[in-house]
Amino acid sequence: MASRLLFCRVLLLCLLFGGAQASPGEAETRARIEFLQREIARHDELYFRRATPEITDAAYDELKRELAALETAHPAWAIPREGVTFGDDRSGTFPTAEHVAPMLGLDKVYTEEELRAFVARVVRASGRPQPAFVVEPKFDGLAISVTYRDGRFVRAVTRGNGREGEDVSKNIAIVRGLQEGLRGERSELPRLVELRGEIYMTWDEFRRINEEQESAGEPLYSHPRNLAVGTLKRIDATTLNRQLDVVFYGIGACEPESARPASQHALLAQLRAWGLPAIENALAATGADDVSETVQRIGGERAGFPFPTDGAVVKLDEVAAQREVGESDSAPRWAVAFKFPPERVETRVRGIVWQVGRTGVLTPVADLDPVELGGTTIARVTLHNAEEVRRRDVRVGDWVTIEKAGEIVPAVRGVNLARRPENAVPVAAPERCPECQTPVQRDESAVALRCPNPECPAQLRRRLVHFASRAAVDIRGLGPAGVDALVSAGLVKNVADLYRLSQHELPSRWRGKDGERLMEGIERSKRAELWRFIHGLGIPEIGVVTSKVLAQRFRTLSALMAAAPEHFVADGKPVLEGVSLSAGSRCWRSWPTNAIAA
Repeated sequence: MASRLLFCRVLLLCLLFGGAQASPGEAETRARIEFLQREIARHDELYFRRATPEITDAAYDELKRELAALETAHPAWAIPREGVTFGDDRSGTFPTAEHVAPMLGLDKVYTEEELRAFVARVVRASGRPQPAFVVEPKFDGLAISVTYRDGRFVRAVTRGNGREGEDVSKNIAIVRGLQEGLRGERSELPRLVELRGEIYMTWDEFRRINEEQESAGEPLYSHPRNLAVGTLKRIDATTLNRQLDVVFYGIGACEPESARPASQHALLAQLRAWGLPAIENALAATGADDVSETVQRIGGERAGFPFPTDGAVVKLDEVAAQREVGESDSAPRWAVAFKFPPERVETRVRGIVWQVGRTGVLTPVADLDPVELGGTTIARVTLHNAEEVRRRDVRVGDWVTIEKAGEIVPAVRGVNLARRPENAVPVAAPERCPECQTPVQRDESAVALRCPNPECPAQLRRRLVHFASRAAVDIRGLGPAGVDALVSAGLVKNVADLYRLSQHELPSRWRGKDGERLMEGIERSKRAELWRFIHGLGIPEIGVVTSKVLAQRFRTLSALMAAAPEHFVADGKPVLEGVSLSAGSRCWRSWPTNAIAA
């Protein structure tokens, strides 16, 4: 009896002074909500601001749907969100500008069942038994809003958070098709119009840039969308040898409202009349069967499109019907994006090796049982860094799902834990360089491992390949195999040794005319532009753009070698415009050991 009385008193004190405690189920739910909030914020940062997504759109949308359902059931644990979308592409690099009309996103569906459910909802909401739809390929790029006033260009602004984005007008020079003025009589043009579209990179341009990367011994870019975003968001974008494109497909604010086209088909025709690139292969459809067949038709044809596309967009055609169906805070209810599933295969990991790059970074690479994917045989795939190996927990013997990111570079998308061998163990990051056995170091981010030995043979080979590449001094006939032969023979231990070679001491692969051509290529490289030589040295953070800035500032190699630290950094700040603080510091510290060849 006394113990029961004591228990009741303790319970009463807890209720009076400690507050009611969450039940175990509520605690788990709240922990899940907080985890999802953090995880979605992390993926938003990777996708919208860094253009380096880790998961597919489908996986991301699953996280969003789960969080939305939990926050609806538990509104006290929801967090307020700025703007009209989850994502926010504002990086802080460019000035911000407010959209006149909110720039909404699109809801997404992934199955035919979900697509048919969308059509049924629109039919009910519009009050039309057979409304006309427009089906367009979904361009995979960066959403943009371009404003014209009285037919003259005003600004180009990214979506941002839906209410305001970043003004990237200074970089429109590299965007083909973005006109300074609209065609037509001024009296017939809208006083103000916000045109919505997508800035993207064509497959041809993407392949061209990756060919340059490969010839320079640099990592390949994984997806044209990521490269397009990264290019447009660079302060020095206009100095890059890159071409972006734009396509228009929507309209925001329009003054007067009477100037707004009455249908989606009419809008596309008007865009072309104004001299702007608009979607060319938009298709008409009526009813769920027709919409589904048209979406699948685009899916079957997309391999031949010159631009990256990851889905099809289905829209009500008539603007009056669109208004009747309405919109939510984040997306119109009269449109949806159908996302095509990526092509994937499963294969086994034979082993994991660590490759040493020219700057000493160790990159884990998975050797696979060869498998066919997208018309090519995949036998190796990068795992990026030690943190990625740990996060995905890829082990030797595992069966992994392989997907082609951007239909170019294969990537691991998951591990089939059900098929994991019992003896599979986690992969340990190496403590020593696999090439020279020097103890490795972690970089500042604790993600990359680096061999600090500048004489590491693997680094030397990759530095020489980069130096001789077309992106640098362009020594014709000196590729990876030739560099390996020179290093293995002990003839070349640094860049300067290339210029000490004589034809008679070359390995047997260069007998006769081949040797003459190599020596001519080396001699010709002495006359390469200074920026090519600087870039060829491969100093971290000194890329093409920074190399050109340095070459323009110092003019000659002698002047650059004689430069003092204060020519790059003063009072903790960068001195040269276009050369960051860290790049400047690396530059002047590196000249004594790197600038020795000419």
